[in-house]
Amino acid sequence: MTQAIAMTPVTPARTTTEVSAPPPAGRSRRPAHLAHHFDNPRQQFEAARLGMWMFLATEVLLFGGLFCAYAVFRSNHAELFAYGSRFLDTTWGTINTVVLILSSVTMATAVWCAQRGRRRELVLFLALTFMFAADFLGIKYIEYSHKFHDNVVWGLTFYEDPGPGAAGPPAQEPATAVALEPGDAGAGRTLYLRTCMSCHGASGEGLPGLGMPLRSSSFVADMDDAGLVRFVEKGRAKSDPLNTTGMVMLPKGGNPSLKGQDLMDIVAFLRVLQEQSASETPPAHATAEFVIPTSTIAAPPAGPPGLARLDDDFNPIRDAPAETGPQDPRYDAVRPANAHVFFGIYFAMTGLHGLHVIAGMVVIAWLLVRSMKGHFGPGYFTPVDLGALYWHIVDLVWIFLFPLLYLIH
Repeated sequence: MTQAIAMTPVTPARTTTEVSAPPPAGRSRRPAHLAHHFDNPRQQFEAARLGMWMFLATEVLLFGGLFCAYAVFRSNHAELFAYGSRFLDTTWGTINTVVLILSSVTMATAVWCAQRGRRRELVLFLALTFMFAADFLGIKYIEYSHKFHDNVVWGLTFYEDPGPGAAGPPAQEPATAVALEPGDAGAGRTLYLRTCMSCHGASGEGLPGLGMPLRSSSFVADMDDAGLVRFVEKGRAKSDPLNTTGMVMLPKGGNPSLKGQDLMDIVAFLRVLQEQSASETPPAHATAEFVIPTSTIAAPPAGPPGLARLDDDFNPIRDAPAETGPQDPRYDAVRPANAHVFFGIYFAMTGLHGLHVIAGMVVIAWLLVRSMKGHFGPGYFTPVDLGALYWHIVDLVWIFLFPLLYLIH
């Protein structure tokens, strides 16, 4: 009996030291990738994924602002988008769309390989995704370089001579040589608000860095109507020795569709503005019809769905020479005023997207290096999964950009 009691194992009481001591060999240890503030790998994975979705929500807000700007400008100036989209290469845009769709497929497959511990396949599909991303940027480089070569860009550079090799006829001297009828200030006001207001302000007060004030300009006051029309027709380059402002005066205010009589109407309206500036009381012939309203943004009239309205005097689909393709915008008679606005939106949206593609390539390269070292497997694939989520959002943004910019014509 005494011998039996002596052979019975006695379980010692558990102490704090024993609980905190490292587990003996053969028992499961805490995974190296598990952060100290998480209880288990699944909790860490779910927390990381929630954080990634919150970050992607901020990305949606970032691009959402640009999409809102696109919607507002296209709703009020549909002719700019119908005209500007003719200068985008739909073939290259389609190829880029296919490339990004394939990259999403390869990235999703990489996640599947990481979950199942297929290291070689994981490295392969991450490398393919990186290659597709590089192809996308290469195609954008081709598109961008062509546009920069021809000055089809944002801002006033859009109207400058791109130099030798550009399409279009050579620059011509103003063609106004016939006597013009006296201008109609009422019609001139409408043309001024469409063409000149963006640089010289709604009431001719001038905008810093864009256009000089016209209401108090001695240059405008001292020149006769015919001379002022000839000056507006020709414009003035920044390099002109007589240019004392350091700013470009675009030929016809950047609107080549204006005729000589249209310019006479604008000049007549400028005379009214100068008379109003010289006296607090408007002259007798300056009726309320010529008073600049508080807001110059009129509600667009009803039009067909999709493309919104088109101005009666310009229809880019009807008037554009489709059989010859887009012309040099400097000499294109059907170019709407301020056509450079479309390319400002185009470069802002596609440029921001391109920066996200570059960021995605950095992430993919980092995942590729770690995959080659064997850091990912069935027990730990969180970075690959989160990188794939980011890449899918980048691809999704392009799926919206492609039809909104390339296919609207």
